[in-house]
Amino acid sequence: MPTKKTIAAPAGVRAGSMRDSIKLVATELLIRHGYHGTSFRNIADRLDTTTTNIHYHFGNKEKLVEEVLRDYVDATVARHEEIWQDPAHSLQEKLAAVAEFNYHRYSAFNKDRKGNRPWSLIGRLRLDGEILGEEAKECLSLFTVRVHESIKVAVRLARWKGELRADAPLDDIALLILNIVNSSSVFTQDAGSFDRLEQFFETFSRVVLGAYASPAGE
Repeated sequence: MPTKKTIAAPAGVRAGSMRDSIKLVATELLIRHGYHGTSFRNIADRLDTTTTNIHYHFGNKEKLVEEVLRDYVDATVARHEEIWQDPAHSLQEKLAAVAEFNYHRYSAFNKDRKGNRPWSLIGRLRLDGEILGEEAKECLSLFTVRVHESIKVAVRLARWKGELRADAPLDDIALLILNIVNSSSVFTQDAGSFDRLEQFFETFSRVVLGAYASPAGE
């Protein structure tokens, strides 16, 4: 009998039961291979179980993908809310924390800081948007809405704390940050390294935030 592989649980997915194990493997395979490249047979082989067992737990592939994506999005949004809405850190520190969060996920699929393999389930399934079910599409859309709201909170906090000038275009800054967040996985795949994405975050902090930084003592 084949030896079962040990799989590390991503954020939002518990290890333990067969149902959880199925979701765990499905998450990894969907990130690596996308919707078309992931099948119940692939998952069953990894877990040394049957496709019938997977059907028993989830019914069909669409339902499995929807549940996996919902868990992943909820966990990702929760981390973003924790970062962006924290009043104890500056906006620049929050950008650095998001970059670090992204690197944690990137490094699970790419060695060192170089590589262009997919690492985000959200980014990967956006490429398959036309073939996803309606619930999965809505889940991807809600990710953008929910993260945008948290970023707007962070920008307003930065103004209230005196990090940004009174005339800083808060909505524009929030939208720019949202676009960085939404394009992070695509950016690393195009660049072939995480360093370029990190430089992008740093450049945004230096140029855009620097342009609207409050003078000392304002």
